[in-house]
Amino acid sequence: MSAWGDWGPAVAAIVVAVLYLVIVVAIVRAVRRRSDTTQLERTVWTVAAVLFPVGAGAVWLLLGPHPLGLRIDREQG
Repeated sequence: MSAWGDWGPAVAAIVVAVLYLVIVVAIVRAVRRRSDTTQLERTVWTVAAVLFPVGAGAVWLLLGPHPLGLRIDREQG
């Protein structure tokens, strides 16, 4: 039996949940601070960060808020 006993899986789940929340909060704060993104872009990035924190975080850090020059704009033409 491990030193944690029956608490091992619960402790591991709590650690994973806390790490998930830290990643999501850090990404959302970074997204919301950017002034070069529109409100719609911030909303899309926020949803992406909540649903896919590792993937969205990697894209944000490696390619920036406008990956491959893509912009989301409500204006047509």
